[in-house]
Amino acid sequence: MPPRTTSPKRTAKEAPHPRRTPPVATQHLAELAWNVLEGAGEDVIVTKEEITSKIHATESQFTRLKSYIRDHITMEKGKAFLAFREGYLFTTDPTKIAESVGWRLRRINTELRRLLTGWINPLGEDVANYEVLKMYQEEIGHMLRLSERIRSLGTSMPTPTASTKPKRRRRATAAPAI
Repeated sequence: MPPRTTSPKRTAKEAPHPRRTPPVATQHLAELAWNVLEGAGEDVIVTKEEITSKIHATESQFTRLKSYIRDHITMEKGKAFLAFREGYLFTTDPTKIAESVGWRLRRINTELRRLLTGWINPLGEDVANYEVLKMYQEEIGHMLRLSERIRSLGTSMPTPTASTKPKRRRRATAAPAI
């Protein structure tokens, strides 16, 4: 059998193009995202697309970094991180925080109702035969009653007032002398 010859083109193999984004620590991406938000300023809405493009994050990386920001960075900075009206922002404004909490509680309430109506209650009387399902049914019912109570209290509460500490304002640049 004759020896096999290799063409010069095939000897230097090029690395295939990566199909996946290389792994980056969630903490690092969260800090980069927070820097993007700080660059925009407090109470300024920044879109998800703007954040991900500036820090080069994928969809799943963005999901993880949001959790990291909420779990760690917000406590460190003393500011809330909100998904707010088609974007994200950080704030200390109690009105925005209350609006976001109310919206989130309504979403949770809807999901709890769906757990009952779509999964547990269709079994009807048979739920009583399954201890864990009966417990879920009772506890979800309790959560829904509590949610209703919170909602009724929330609508009767006064609108939060602005903070007493002055907001930082940018200095106006002086016009050049003519």
